[in-house]
Amino acid sequence: MPSTKVAFNTANLVARFTDWRFELKNWGEQDRITRERTDERAWTGICKEIADAGYRAVEVWAAHVDPQNMTEERATRFNEIMDEFRLEPIGLSGTLNDDTARVCKWLGIPACNGGYWYSSPDIIRRLLKSSGVRFNYENHPEKSADEMRGCIEGLGAGAGLCVDTGWLGTQGVDAPAAIRELGPLVKHVHLKDVKHAGSHDTCRLGEGVVDIPGVVKALKEIGYTGWYSWEDEPEDRNPMLIAREMREYIERLIA
Repeated sequence: MPSTKVAFNTANLVARFTDWRFELKNWGEQDRITRERTDERAWTGICKEIADAGYRAVEVWAAHVDPQNMTEERATRFNEIMDEFRLEPIGLSGTLNDDTARVCKWLGIPACNGGYWYSSPDIIRRLLKSSGVRFNYENHPEKSADEMRGCIEGLGAGAGLCVDTGWLGTQGVDAPAAIRELGPLVKHVHLKDVKHAGSHDTCRLGEGVVDIPGVVKALKEIGYTGWYSWEDEPEDRNPMLIAREMREYIERLIA
């Protein structure tokens, strides 16, 4: 177990295969490219860079472990690569459906953190009962704690909320206040900052409109003991250049 619960979200590497350039509206195309190009060699390079930045845990973006191409044998090799670099897989950045549940079992991933894309409440409700994989709904369009709470109503045991602080900033929501209001429903955190409300232009933690120190303080106040998954999906730069700095920044806040 890592000494501090800070994870690297591999969705940060959405533009890795396009020379660190993309547009958010074309996320689906980046997803496709990533699925096609992430072989064992690419995964080894990714894990090495993450480990070199001092991380000991990863939240794996679903595109990096494409369920359509993943076999149990391939999953074993991907696990061996993570073990080689002492990286613990702590979550899947994506929805919960039959395909992702299967991949999570093969990779030893305990929870999916995403929306209802490629799934539905009925599918998730069934899999929460049968798969052993948890689901944390990740906010994007929601503009209040009440809206976020409503997204998991009726899902049952194993469901919670993945608070994406960057999307709260985009929607103009006071992130620390929302976290305090949601309390124990918060099961996972994507720690992200954006330059201003109304767009999703990501930036270094602490340099945007999200009160990141306030977020961590609020999480402590509600007794949160989960992971802090650093997320930064820039459209015009390589996030690995600040990966170590961001890890150290988060660790100082939660220490």
